[in-house]
Amino acid sequence: MNVLIAENESKTILDLKKSLGNLKHTVVAVASSGEEAVQKAGNLNPDLVLMDIKLKGEMSGVEAANKIKDLYKIPVIFLTIFIKNCLIKSLQLPEDAIVLSKPVKQEHLEYGISRAVSERK
Repeated sequence: MNVLIAENESKTILDLKKSLGNLKHTVVAVASSGEEAVQKAGNLNPDLVLMDIKLKGEMSGVEAANKIKDLYKIPVIFLTIFIKNCLIKSLQLPEDAIVLSKPVKQEHLEYGISRAVSERK
């Protein structure tokens, strides 16, 4: 599976690349802003986007994810340090959002990917 990572923390990017490699997925690109994520999703058509909720630039991760889903029908998994339910609700994510807590454990990533792919079908 080809994956686009939208994240601006280098340690998180390295950890995700390692975990995705272990799970036999390919990172096709990394974006650090919402605008860049939307552009790269359109150009590269990845199978999945891993999206930090807080990114550089004017567009939030949530806004970028909504555009990517609407324009390209690519599933998005959200990454955040704000994992408590009350905080997640305040982010106004879609009801069907898949949210993983950072740092992301490989088994959680694997589960999130399988869920995102099965919901896409």
